[in-house]
Amino acid sequence: MISYREMSTFDVPALVGIEKEVFPESPWSAAQFREELSGVPKSRKYLVALENGKIVGYAGVALAGDVADMHNIAVIPSHRKQGIASHLLDELEAWALEKGVVALMLEIREGNTEAQPLYEQRGYKIISRRDNYYATGIHALIMRKEVKHV
Repeated sequence: MISYREMSTFDVPALVGIEKEVFPESPWSAAQFREELSGVPKSRKYLVALENGKIVGYAGVALAGDVADMHNIAVIPSHRKQGIASHLLDELEAWALEKGVVALMLEIREGNTEAQPLYEQRGYKIISRRDNYYATGIHALIMRKEVKHV
């Protein structure tokens, strides 16, 4: 059974290993994770998904004014297509909405045919492309989801 909790600095070694597996062309370093976690809880929120105490996925969100930027949505290959990314996104989007954002944004590697349909189903639309964003020849699609407050 999958459980979820807030990410901590104690998770960083495991996260770095998963980064290298999931994002081999541009993994975050331990220093990058620690820097992001230093902004929690004011302007950032990071979650991990666990199975039997082992991290199998994680994601984060950072606020930038009235826009939230989704960060590092990752699930290890053996645990994909089980709703983990959707659950992480549900929680992070809800947190961002509570903070009053009007839009959510994310970057996705061009050609990531596994994740792009998930984001599109959730209302994210491609608004631009950043050439060589991840590395030379590896481009990013910028996706945005407008939100309405009721």
